[in-house]
Amino acid sequence: MQKLKIIIFLLAVWSLAAAGLPLQPDETISIAELYANKTVYQGKTVRLHGKVVKYNPNIMGKNWVHIQDGTEHKGKNDLTVTTSMTTKVGDEITVEGTVVLNKDLGAGYFYEILLEDATIVKE
Repeated sequence: MQKLKIIIFLLAVWSLAAAGLPLQPDETISIAELYANKTVYQGKTVRLHGKVVKYNPNIMGKNWVHIQDGTEHKGKNDLTVTTSMTTKVGDEITVEGTVVLNKDLGAGYFYEILLEDATIVKE
């Protein structure tokens, strides 16, 4: 009976990991992981860590942040984040927000992946 409980527990942990759900609340994923498994993360809250490479404040009521973490998937290494919080280029930050796919804002602004309404934790 004990072996059965262990097997069930391990299967549950494996299924959570396979679904792309964080096993711990403070776990971060990489930009490469997000791009590689974007449909798994769609609509979910995720946490990433990276360096701010571009910052555009107060556009459409939000601050727009581009981060990079040194990883890439098929040439994609930059993630755009919207937030009400402020930061600056060069900051190392951790962001947590909701993954939105294929966001078309018009006027040529299309985002394959966008992390919306993120909170920023400066490192």
